[in-house]
Amino acid sequence: MDTQVENNFYSFLHEYLHNWKHLNSDYMRSVISEDLIAREIQQGKAEDYGYEDSVEGWSHSFEYFKDQEMEWVLIPQSIIPLKPNERMAIIRATLTMNGKLVETSNLFFQTFALDPESHEWKLERTYVETGISNT
Repeated sequence: MDTQVENNFYSFLHEYLHNWKHLNSDYMRSVISEDLIAREIQQGKAEDYGYEDSVEGWSHSFEYFKDQEMEWVLIPQSIIPLKPNERMAIIRATLTMNGKLVETSNLFFQTFALDPESHEWKLERTYVETGISNT
């Protein structure tokens, strides 16, 4: 395993989670691959989507929460090397509203690839399980 790539990914992930917590939709747009393959499971039903729907979803979510007393709680569960320049980050995402933890979390399985030309990490694939109990 390439230590430089590994260190680079952990730095990127820290920046990614920081921007997520701070509702930075421009940053999210910049790291999502235009070829994104995505699936979300909500109430047992699957929905597939791509780049445009993902960007729109992040923007709507961040806009909705920007004037509320909320905070994202983002907990990386695991980082899995898939290929020399590809990593999957499993992230449990929930939030606090008015200082209280909400009842459910979402579990994000996000695969990032390091672009060989720009040397930037891009979100290539994502799978999300929603509505996981926090109790």
